[in-house]
Amino acid sequence: MQQARNAGKSNNTEGSVVRLISAASPLSWVSPPDNEVFEITSEPALPEIVFEFKADVDGDYEWSWVIEWEAKTSGLRERARNGKTQQTFSEYGSFVGKDKKWVADFGGKVLGGELTVTVLVGGKMLERSVTIRGHNPNKEDIATYVSGLEGVGGFDKLLEQETGSKHFINLDGEPIVAFDKGYGITQMTNPAPTYEQAWNWKENIAAGSSLYKEKVRLAEKYLGQSGRDYSDEQLQRETISRWNGGSYHEWDPNSEVWLRKKNLLCDSQTGNIGWLTGKEENKDKTESELRDRDKETYKLGTKGQSSDHPWLYTGVCYADHVLGK
Repeated sequence: MQQARNAGKSNNTEGSVVRLISAASPLSWVSPPDNEVFEITSEPALPEIVFEFKADVDGDYEWSWVIEWEAKTSGLRERARNGKTQQTFSEYGSFVGKDKKWVADFGGKVLGGELTVTVLVGGKMLERSVTIRGHNPNKEDIATYVSGLEGVGGFDKLLEQETGSKHFINLDGEPIVAFDKGYGITQMTNPAPTYEQAWNWKENIAAGSSLYKEKVRLAEKYLGQSGRDYSDEQLQRETISRWNGGSYHEWDPNSEVWLRKKNLLCDSQTGNIGWLTGKEENKDKTESELRDRDKETYKLGTKGQSSDHPWLYTGVCYADHVLGK
């Protein structure tokens, strides 16, 4: 930033001191400090960030802003992110005004990341960047919010399973990002979340609950086909199984009741991994034997599945893990 300075004067009097006067820049930022860190409240609400400058030029000021977040894989543990960037989110805006002050506002959205604001004043440009981080709500606030939603029985247990009812990594104040592009407290994957749904925990839950309701509808349709009866617990298991992938029950024509899928053994030390016991490679083996054979390949995801390691991800095991077998 350029500084305007008055030239110093001298005289012929030995030992005298002449004061040098440095004029303040006619164009400079008043606030906020450069690279300042702000935190979204647990409500959640955007913090008050006041961008203000001083200038001796009146007229129309051209403001513009851009906020960006590189979503890097985090997992659930509190540690520095070393995963790859799954996606880059960004939004921007601009306006012209006579005010030398702007309180950051993204159209009412709660967004986080790196915010850069520029203002064009009399042909000169000022630029300032700050960081916006997130703050986790407490579990009581989450429970209160979820209790106000209709038709989502069991959804609270799913949130606890997915992320421990946690939306941000406390270490860096950014949303949880899974290797499979699951975001935030509900681990939204498909449909992919918007920028705000990734950062606003209430919007994340709202979007996730809509998807959950769709799984409930599909579970009711499946279990109720041909006028068949089912219990509330069966509906919940069927719903949560479908959240992770696939149905939980199969119809037993002999007893005329819905039963958990047969020939499926779960690794009880994981959330959704199991084996089809009908496969030749898995026959007559215990859970412990199968796990010892395959556990080193779990970290590879689907690439770790092979004829030598025929394990699978299954919603049945996921539902058993969430609700207890």
